[in-house]
Amino acid sequence: MRAREEADTSTDALVAALTEAFDRSAHRTRAGLAPSPRLVKGSRNSLWDVISRLRAQARHEILSLDDTAYLIARGVPDSIQRRGPATLRDALDRGVAVRQVTSRAGLLADRELGAIVYRAGGKARVVPKIPVKLSVLDRRVVVRALDSTVLADGFQIMHDPALAARLVGIHRELWRAGTEPDADAAGLPPHLKAVLPALASGQPDNIAARYLGISARSYSRRVCELLTLLGVQTRFQAGAEAARRGWL
Repeated sequence: MRAREEADTSTDALVAALTEAFDRSAHRTRAGLAPSPRLVKGSRNSLWDVISRLRAQARHEILSLDDTAYLIARGVPDSIQRRGPATLRDALDRGVAVRQVTSRAGLLADRELGAIVYRAGGKARVVPKIPVKLSVLDRRVVVRALDSTVLADGFQIMHDPALAARLVGIHRELWRAGTEPDADAAGLPPHLKAVLPALASGQPDNIAARYLGISARSYSRRVCELLTLLGVQTRFQAGAEAARRGWL
């Protein structure tokens, strides 16, 4: 319970810091001290065309707050999901540093996709929760998801130097507070790692099973196995116990 309360407190502080940063940027825009954000909406493929071009222009560094678990909840198609890690791997190949802060649930959900590219040469840290999806490219361009979760449903591009600097600072603070990716869910068998974020997302079994590429019956069996491993009887209790162990 104490670990969960501390995680909630740290998340609240993160949300407050991000809210203040974006509010100050909006004030600077209204005062004519920063350019207006560019709103980008459209089909998911057209949105990712824009993101791909932005990331292709990065020369030094891409910092981000990422949570792959959101892709499960929003039902983003596999073809769109794969475009994100591809652009980051291309950046790594060009010598661009990629530093991602993700959540425990996001890391578990990412087991198959590889959107957190620390195994491909990038670096990552894990914190309890990611409240907003955003990136800072070369410490000057900010990309923020409109719905706070996935870029594939629309985003803003912002060229406010003060905002970029503040977000770099927040990212640095999270990086220092985070843990190495391989330190999380170390006691969870590999075949159950993908089940936990799917279970936590609240998706119906048939949808979660389809996302994982298994039958609904197999998914149900794995959920039962997870409950047994955690020593609980209900899915709600499984979520609470996983959070207590720092897996969500």
